[in-house]
Amino acid sequence: MFLDNPIFRREFVALARSWKTSALISAYLVSLSLLLIILWPAGGIHSVVTDNSREIFSMFFTADLILLMMMVPAFTAGAITMERENETYQALFCTLMRPFSIMTGKLFSAILMLLILSVLSLPIAALCALTGGLDLTALIRICSILLAAAISYGLVGLACSSVCKRTSAAVVLTYGFLLLLSGATWLPAALLSNLLPSLDPVWQGIRSISPFDALAFLLYPDNYKAALTVVLSPESSIGVTVSPYHLYLFFSVLTTIFSFSVFYKNIRRPPQSSRVMKGQVYTEQKIFIKRKLTFPFYLLDPLRRKKPIGAWRNPVFVAEMRSKLFSNPQFVLRSISVILIISVLLLLLVSVQFSEFLDADVVRISAIVFQLGVVTLLAPGVSSSLITEEISCGTFQALRMTTISPMTVISGKLKATFFYAMIFVCSGILVFLTMTYLQVQDVSGDLSIFSGKFWSGLAKNLPDAEWRAKAVSVYTCLFAWIMILLLTTITCLSAGLFASTIAKNTSIATAMSYGFTGFCCIVTLLPSPLADKLEPGFARLILACNPYISAIQAAGGRFLEYPDLWTINIRLQICVIILFFAGSTIRVWYLFQKKD
Repeated sequence: MFLDNPIFRREFVALARSWKTSALISAYLVSLSLLLIILWPAGGIHSVVTDNSREIFSMFFTADLILLMMMVPAFTAGAITMERENETYQALFCTLMRPFSIMTGKLFSAILMLLILSVLSLPIAALCALTGGLDLTALIRICSILLAAAISYGLVGLACSSVCKRTSAAVVLTYGFLLLLSGATWLPAALLSNLLPSLDPVWQGIRSISPFDALAFLLYPDNYKAALTVVLSPESSIGVTVSPYHLYLFFSVLTTIFSFSVFYKNIRRPPQSSRVMKGQVYTEQKIFIKRKLTFPFYLLDPLRRKKPIGAWRNPVFVAEMRSKLFSNPQFVLRSISVILIISVLLLLLVSVQFSEFLDADVVRISAIVFQLGVVTLLAPGVSSSLITEEISCGTFQALRMTTISPMTVISGKLKATFFYAMIFVCSGILVFLTMTYLQVQDVSGDLSIFSGKFWSGLAKNLPDAEWRAKAVSVYTCLFAWIMILLLTTITCLSAGLFASTIAKNTSIATAMSYGFTGFCCIVTLLPSPLADKLEPGFARLILACNPYISAIQAAGGRFLEYPDLWTINIRLQICVIILFFAGSTIRVWYLFQKKD
């Protein structure tokens, strides 16, 4: 029985007694309760018709599923990596316990906590049934989706924890897989349905991997047109109609089995005590000189790196640039190549998919979502380990003994991570150039700035007041989009840096930074479906916190019912950056003054 497993008892009791677990569960339940209070009809449950009650179900369970997915890495991503970071992982294999017992203890302690989290939300979900419009069978199926998501995604987090060496990498990888399994499954149907219409059942099947697709099918079965017909053989006309709900459960079982296999394989394999030197070692002088002096190796590893740091330069910035950017050029180049390829494919697929009714707004929105998506996915993980790794590695004490001020430390680390993040942002330069071309096309047409007709047309149109006003509006929108992109990058980095100063380890800091990013990008979308429930001014303020909505309004002309969202967003982000920078500086000053 797994209840007698000492690993299970230690892990589960430690999680259950932790105040952080209580805080997460309380925040989870309070958020769902507040959402239900907002959605509850003002005239009582007798005034709710079937369509409105289904909207309440839809919004509530969608928010419940999103919150559950955001909390999965907090309970599972550090199960194995924390043992490695605390140097207790090898000690587990020196005990009388078998690897299978270690695996089951870690597995059941993490999964049981997620199941408890799901069960605790059921009483709040049951209150939605008072509004009617949904039978008991559908409610049980929706709850089964939540439980299946908790188990399968929990095992994904455990698999990532067994593969990665650091908790921060495991948290980022877990969030990436959750985003891939729940959101990216809609992309093939959205981008390839016109290009390959014969494969529509395949795209619909891929879309059913997401729990949101099964949730939409159960809530709106009449309007949902994604029933699949799977032909058993090309010669046979026999087909089997499969609902997205059953398909999701099937894919959830496959995800669980695959994740369990990865977790089982890595746990059954004892840790290797010997460390193999990474990278390639060159002993010949000719190859050494070639890699030092020729292009492009000189750009990645210049000789001036070995010169002393100038007195006017920030030593923390130089050290971070050497350790992050120049220490692993292969990772940087591969990441740039991947982002560049994805950006090109995105533009091509959008053009093919929407070729019949393509307008500039579709490409603009795609460019905005792609660029901001790169920032919000990578930036929090880049900066969330800046201070916690210094403390865990023992170099923070040496930093305290120097004459470097806390502001110098914070500014140097933030500046270095900004340059590091901007490399990935600039790798999507084709998306930015497409966006720029579409913006200025309304003013200059298809002419290039290198063409003489462009400058002659500019001189001709410049006296026209209407043309000048249009040009100012176009370039203002472009400037606003660039400002929102840069400020969003700095905001995510400063949030991760602040979380790194107040958290005890990197995993907590990473979860906090991604939680803040998720709040700004997902939770702030609530005023859009709840427009009739909130005051216009309050809804406008919440939407202004979302960089996606603000950038889309600035570049695409959407959300015009909430004016000046992008200007409010720029002001809010500047204020948040100042607060995070000041808070990080004060916290580092406190750590410098603290006597251990």
